[in-house]
Amino acid sequence: MKRRQFLQHSALALAISPYISLTGCSRSLRADYVIVGSGPAGIAIADRLALAGKQVLVLEGGGRESTPALQTMHAVEPGQWGLQYDYSRATLRQLGGTSALWQSHSPRPHDIELLSASQRGVGEDWPISPEQLRPWLAQAEAWLRIRPAHPADNPTLPRNPFIDSSTALRSLLDEQGYKHHQAAAYGMVNKDDIDALRLLSHGEIDRVAALRTISVQPYTVVRRVLMDGRRARALECADQHGNALLVEGETIILCGGGIQTPRLLWNSGENGIGNHSDWLGAGFMDHPGIHLYGHREKPLLPEGIEHSRVHVFDMLYDPRHRGVVGTLLNIGLRPAKDGGEFTVVEALFEQAPDHGNRVVRGTARDALGDPLAKLDLRLGDADKAGITLGHQLQRQLAEQVGPVTRPSPFRVSSHHLTGATRMASDPAHGVVDADLRVWGTDNLYIASSSVFPTGLTVPPTLILTALAQRLAAHLAT
Repeated sequence: MKRRQFLQHSALALAISPYISLTGCSRSLRADYVIVGSGPAGIAIADRLALAGKQVLVLEGGGRESTPALQTMHAVEPGQWGLQYDYSRATLRQLGGTSALWQSHSPRPHDIELLSASQRGVGEDWPISPEQLRPWLAQAEAWLRIRPAHPADNPTLPRNPFIDSSTALRSLLDEQGYKHHQAAAYGMVNKDDIDALRLLSHGEIDRVAALRTISVQPYTVVRRVLMDGRRARALECADQHGNALLVEGETIILCGGGIQTPRLLWNSGENGIGNHSDWLGAGFMDHPGIHLYGHREKPLLPEGIEHSRVHVFDMLYDPRHRGVVGTLLNIGLRPAKDGGEFTVVEALFEQAPDHGNRVVRGTARDALGDPLAKLDLRLGDADKAGITLGHQLQRQLAEQVGPVTRPSPFRVSSHHLTGATRMASDPAHGVVDADLRVWGTDNLYIASSSVFPTGLTVPPTLILTALAQRLAAHLAT
């Protein structure tokens, strides 16, 4: 897309955006805390900082709607192994970010997943312990309105309906020898059906934007972080008219997603920012996956219940699978017209944090002339071994639940983009520390799934929101 087309579209979209007042024609802005990105991490941080009375400015590159024209600003250039998936579709440039795509599939990670190297012989141990993360997971569930698999984890939240609807299914799993399974954790908003918290359509953006100390600025493209020694002093931006806009902040927090965040850091200096140990962009991971569909003659659902889901984590605990990346198996049931049930068993395959899988600065440029991201990504030997074993276990489980009728095509992405600005306890092994501060800086932080040192088997939004709220509490003190 040409620069003129981008600017024309942005101005038009701005004209029809009814609810946020803009100061986009200003040549400079300033706030105590500047947040890049209005997705779950950015809005969760802004919300918590506002409760502490902090002055916050949230910058968002999109507006009320995501369009193909705006999405070209997120285009990803094929790397040395090509590109098997269009990763510009994995994140949205709009208010609320990728929460508009979120399906609210949000089980907690098991403790063993955060201790992957020491307990499983693969990947990395997180620099945050399970005990440190656990209370923030509870707060993130409350903020995202996730009903957990175990009511004791969050007794103030409504009971998860999948606990009762999956009783017969979980009994069957017990009989088959599965020991580590639980009712699925999904978001439920205003009803007992699955309905993800979408920050824009459910009014969370409006609520946060209305808080006294918060300003939300859409159609603001953040192009570079400007450093002064160890301090991030400002963001070089373009407003909705293409005019240069300087945004200064005492603290700057990047919440732009698993590819766009490392891209911004690469574009902010000759060698990028945070690339002290050659880990900027490296260790990129996603969740490859596949579905197996089947049918049961004898239903497991209670009468009148339309669906249920269960997660199976047994692979993580089996000592025979030590040294192999993990797989989450997700079972779904729905009634069939013949009185039986349709079954589906989904596998989410973990990827290993391979240094060669990385987001780098591309040669193609966006409408404003800035380099797009380029993604070097392939399945390594560890990934292939894990997928082979995980698919075998998936088929065994699916056939025990109900005869398999067909598989889905193998998919390389589940929109779970992690690892490219990894968290580490040593600057030699990552980009940010355990408090999400970029190593070597005093006031630049990253709250993105890109900080995950391992991909885990579970989707990232719940864990990301927990990390974001933990960071906000740290900054507010």
